Amino acid sequence: MSSEVVIVGNGPSKDMYTGAVDYACNLAGMVYEPKYLCSSDPWLQYDIIRQEYKGICLFVDFDPLPIELPPEGFIEGQIPPDYDYVIHNPEQRESAVSWHFYSTGDTMNEHWNKHMSVKKGYWRPKRAYVCFVPSEMNIHNIENIEPERGQLAPSGAYALYHAIQNGAKEIDAYGFDSIAGDMYTVTQYDEQSHTDLQRDHFLQWYKRISEMNEEVNITWHMKKD
Repeated sequence: MSSEVVIVGNGPSKDMYTGAVDYACNLAGMVYEPKYLCSSDPWLQYDIIRQEYKGICLFVDFDPLPIELPPEGFIEGQIPPDYDYVIHNPEQRESAVSWHFYSTGDTMNEHWNKHMSVKKGYWRPKRAYVCFVPSEMNIHNIENIEPERGQLAPSGAYALYHAIQNGAKEIDAYGFDSIAGDMYTVTQYDEQSHTDLQRDHFLQWYKRISEMNEEVNITWHMKKD
């Protein structure tokens, strides 16, 4: 990989850039066709799989089970009796070589309710989700950054971290508008405004990665009004 890297997130400033992209986060990858599409959120990972993205995916904590082990019967033994489960993409089962499942908790906090407002009734508490992984998918599992902190970093932080680990010295970052206090994220569903708590969560990770890698120059491109 080149020492000069472009990373695109999902904030408004992503529209400023029209060139080749090395990393894109979540559903921005469906637009920019990057070398690597990075996602740490299961609900977005599953939609990327459903759309059969053809490039290289970097999914956080993504360790699917072999298709030879059917989810029916297995899932019931992994979730409490008052949970249900749904198949996210039954249409892809025939071509699948593995499957992944994710379970929500008993409750959803403010972040959950706001982030998933466009899919209320589907993503909800006390539910497990099964996603079949077609053979055509090229997914690489990346481990959680500093799991001892007890927090999952945003997808942009993983893109930054992966790029630096692979030799990036100059990084141009677009779509990271939380740096400037602009908390709109554009997804395939709509534009969502995040909370101050989420902004603080994003910023602490970007700051942490920057401080851990002071030799790397990160330029944050912000959208001008």
